[in-house]
Amino acid sequence: MYKVSVIVPVYGVEHFIGACAESLFSQTYSELEYIFVDDCSPDASVPVLQEVLSRYPERQSQVRIIHNSENRGSGATRSIALAAATGDFVMYADSDDVLMPDAVEKLVKAQQSTGADIVDGGYCRLLPDGTIGETVTPFHGNKETMMRLLLAQNAITHQVWARLIRRSLHTENGVDFIHGINMAEDYCIMPRLLFFATRSYIDDVLYQYRVNETGTFASWLNERHIGSYLSASRVVGEFLRKHDKEHAYTYAYELGMLNTIHRALGIIGIDDIYKWCPYHPTIPLFRLCRALFCHHATRFLLRNVYLLLKGLYVRCH
Repeated sequence: MYKVSVIVPVYGVEHFIGACAESLFSQTYSELEYIFVDDCSPDASVPVLQEVLSRYPERQSQVRIIHNSENRGSGATRSIALAAATGDFVMYADSDDVLMPDAVEKLVKAQQSTGADIVDGGYCRLLPDGTIGETVTPFHGNKETMMRLLLAQNAITHQVWARLIRRSLHTENGVDFIHGINMAEDYCIMPRLLFFATRSYIDDVLYQYRVNETGTFASWLNERHIGSYLSASRVVGEFLRKHDKEHAYTYAYELGMLNTIHRALGIIGIDDIYKWCPYHPTIPLFRLCRALFCHHATRFLLRNVYLLLKGLYVRCH
């Protein structure tokens, strides 16, 4: 039986971590270790976690709570937890979300039947009023197509949770979360893992993702967050230049960068963008698009150009 490490960063979630912890400790799968990393949470998140744990004596020996000496952000915190993990596979959970009771068991069974390095499950949105929103099923195509759609951005989801991931994908390929990348860290990780992986999926809803009450990704971007987003894009680009010798994913990545830079232009200037993430497209079409970045009069075209090209690209795949 495989051992699964469940990795949970903890910060500012005292109102939600109780439900999250109960869903984790109530899993029907037995061979688990839980690694919670307290990122200097300013509230009662850790006491709430400890109170829930006291009601699951059979799980207490499986739980580690690591305390950061200072607030380090989600990228560093997940990296710390991953370094402490000893399971054959890892699963990631956000500390305000909820897993279905048989989530781990179903993912492990699917992995055993396919031998895949990554097994994706379905998830649903948990709305602020407590009701269940949209259900999202995993992508059903092959790995190469999934990679291209991830890189093109906003075509399919790229979250690390609701997935079972072979831990050696991280350790043997040097794919880690990066200190300081706390926005778009999932985008920074998933293409790099998927590049080396085999993949399968099940459509069962295994995870409830709590929708942030503060708004959408675009509505709360600020200069600090956009720097992280650009850094994540830079890391992915550097990775592809090193490993994608056949340039199988160049078009998809350069297409996705149109979205990245368009978002960033709403916060910072083009010179600052290129400091965070130098962008030197190799495809003539995207060289032309890059030229549009430099002119205020034509920047408004970028969003429509990206949406048009992405729509055509998705239809072709």
